[in-house]
Amino acid sequence: MLEGERSYQRGQENLVPSNNTSSTPESQVIPKAQETPWYIRYFITLLIGSGLGGGAAAILLPWFLWVHCGMSSGSSDQLRLHLLYVTGGIIAVLTLLQTNWKNQGDRLKIDADIKKNEQDAEKNERDHIRQVHAERRSRYTKAVEQLANEKAAVRLGSIYTLVGLVDEWLADESLQDESDRLKEGQVIVNSLCSYIRSPFTLALKAEMFESDSEPDNYEGDFSKDQAAFREEQDVRRTVFVEMSKRSSAFTRDGIGTVIDTFPGKWSDFEFDFSRAPIFYPLKNLTIEQGNFASTRFYGKADFWGAKFIRNADFRNAKFTKDADFWGAEFTGNADFQYAEFLEDAGFRKAKFTCNISFGGAELTGNTYFGGAEFTGNISFRGAEFTGNAHFGDVYLGNVKFVGDADFGKAKFARNAAFQYAKFTRNADFWEAEFTGDTDFWEAEFTGNANFLGAKFTGNAHFLGAKFTGNADYGNTKFTGNTYFMGAKFTGNADFENAKFTGYVDFNGSYFGQYAPTFAGISGTARFSAQVDPQDYIFTVHEGSKAIKCGTATLLGKSFIIPLGTVLFNPNPRDKNSRTSEPAKPLDESNNGEDDNPE
Repeated sequence: MLEGERSYQRGQENLVPSNNTSSTPESQVIPKAQETPWYIRYFITLLIGSGLGGGAAAILLPWFLWVHCGMSSGSSDQLRLHLLYVTGGIIAVLTLLQTNWKNQGDRLKIDADIKKNEQDAEKNERDHIRQVHAERRSRYTKAVEQLANEKAAVRLGSIYTLVGLVDEWLADESLQDESDRLKEGQVIVNSLCSYIRSPFTLALKAEMFESDSEPDNYEGDFSKDQAAFREEQDVRRTVFVEMSKRSSAFTRDGIGTVIDTFPGKWSDFEFDFSRAPIFYPLKNLTIEQGNFASTRFYGKADFWGAKFIRNADFRNAKFTKDADFWGAEFTGNADFQYAEFLEDAGFRKAKFTCNISFGGAELTGNTYFGGAEFTGNISFRGAEFTGNAHFGDVYLGNVKFVGDADFGKAKFARNAAFQYAKFTRNADFWEAEFTGDTDFWEAEFTGNANFLGAKFTGNAHFLGAKFTGNADYGNTKFTGNTYFMGAKFTGNADFENAKFTGYVDFNGSYFGQYAPTFAGISGTARFSAQVDPQDYIFTVHEGSKAIKCGTATLLGKSFIIPLGTVLFNPNPRDKNSRTSEPAKPLDESNNGEDDNPE
């Protein structure tokens, strides 16, 4: 028995479904006692009495009237005949009453027999149902025991048995209440999920077994362990495959967008894969409820083309190798808060219909979101990108942020690429830290763009970027070169208290409604005096609001910088050389025109 399977088997002892088949008390059919009417109790007496009495009356009464009353013989004969008719009628009525009584008794007996037969049939049906349910539970118990079998074929067979049992419970019409069917099925689904969560020590060597080459000084039989590893991969993936077949389905429009979801047979179940060891691919599968909280992924985490129907929970998950979500679809919320990606994380062409959060996540390798679509809000607040972060791709297309995009306090240790990215609503990079080069080339910000307090240690590229809403770069620090060439600002552009240490280029930039603000109530922008004065370029596009510039002097050099801003010395030897006086107006300036664009 593989290590970890005994612990799984012990964990199943309390998961056997309870016998909740209703049992109706069985009662024998007792025919209702008939109360015998008086004319039945005295039927013979009445019959004989009526015959004798009627016959006597027919003989004596006409004779008496003929002798004593002078009735004619014809009349007496008629009277006698009528008396006989009456007597016969009475006898006939008594006979009919007796026959009717007998028929009623026979009918009651027949009805009692029919009812007894029906009750016997119902009893047999209940006995059959109890037998079927008992046999089903027996199969369940045996299948759960087989999950701990050393042979992979036996474990695989038990998976199919358990899946079939769930389908049987769902189709069981003897349980009229659907909640009872779901309750029975949920117990088995819990067992399948428990098996997925059970430990498997060979998973720790996933990378070793995937390499197909035996390492030096391997402890144990490498070939045997590798075979066991791959067998367990197949068994556990089968659980997800069978769940996928019974999960919800999509309908799409002409461009592939999901327009409707149809529930599957297992859509009403709850699935819990939290804290599971995942060491096998889950690509191209439909996952109804992706509860992978605190799950550890050994080897490559392959969710290529996977579809997540309900919320996908990857909080505190740990990806030890590459994580591949290329083309994955998340129709519910996706939560990657505090997840750890130790190597590359790929979300190229992924579609996020609802909200997604990477708050506090640690992305150590490179991160790829080229061509991804974010329909809901997205948050990377407090996330740390140690490798390069790619949110744009010239080949895969634009990244689309349809909802709010929150990168507040995110940390990018290497390059961050947002070229061609489209931010439909607000984009928040408040106090984000960009250590490497940052590229927002031709990015589009339809809502407000907030870079308040952000830090750009490497070069910052905003070439051709479009800002439809307000753009706030207040207190932003640009340590490397800064490029806004060809950028277009429709709303306010605020650079108050911004700090520029390297090259600054606004050549060809366009400010539509308002001139940019570099000095104001909250403070003034600062420009390094240790660069070449020619490295500051503020010549805007024709028709743009001008960047009004002046002159300031520090370290014996004169610079043309925006009015009211100051020069600073990054490495001052004395306090008198730290900052210059605010830039004063030029006598003449052709840096732009104040006229509104046509």
